[in-house]
Amino acid sequence: MAYNLESWSLQTGKIFRGILLASLAGIVYSIVDPIESWIGAADMLSSFGGGGGVGGSGILSFISYALMAGIIIGYVLILMGLGGFKEVLDGSDSAAVGRLRIGFILGIIAIGVDFIPLLGWAAGVLNIIAFVLLLLGYSALKSSATFPTQARSGASTLFVAAILMVVGEVLDYIPIIGDFISAVLSLVAFILVLVGWNKIKNTIPA
Repeated sequence: MAYNLESWSLQTGKIFRGILLASLAGIVYSIVDPIESWIGAADMLSSFGGGGGVGGSGILSFISYALMAGIIIGYVLILMGLGGFKEVLDGSDSAAVGRLRIGFILGIIAIGVDFIPLLGWAAGVLNIIAFVLLLLGYSALKSSATFPTQARSGASTLFVAAILMVVGEVLDYIPIIGDFISAVLSLVAFILVLVGWNKIKNTIPA
């Protein structure tokens, strides 16, 4: 089928930029947040002893909020892009992107649920469902007869990335080495996600 090149580029560009923004902001936030917590605790202990404190917690709080805003904006771009991309496509390809969008929505909900005490298990269930939907969506696109060749290659890369993310989630439960292996797999998956969506973004549809 014939695709609208402008709409294709616009929507896939939103997805790519959203993933890049949300991921990078999330990585930096995971570094800044514990530092902010440590400085806050040190300031509190210092105040009890009459000291002046470590300082800098106000700036780090601002940075943390800015990073959280970046993560939110990134996810909004992803959902907007997937919603628009779904309309660019037809039939089974459109349905596959629809599954991807639902998977991302469930993943976002899981992040929020994970902050609620005693509901970590619910977040885990939502993540599993989200990963299944992502795998189904990417699998359908990579084997689609109507999806452009370069875009199918991108979907295959994204399918591999999703598998690595699932494996990383499982290995994260292994004591001592689990965290390290999961971090390495997450980094590789992040790179593959960027490569995959970049391939789809740069596809010139017929």
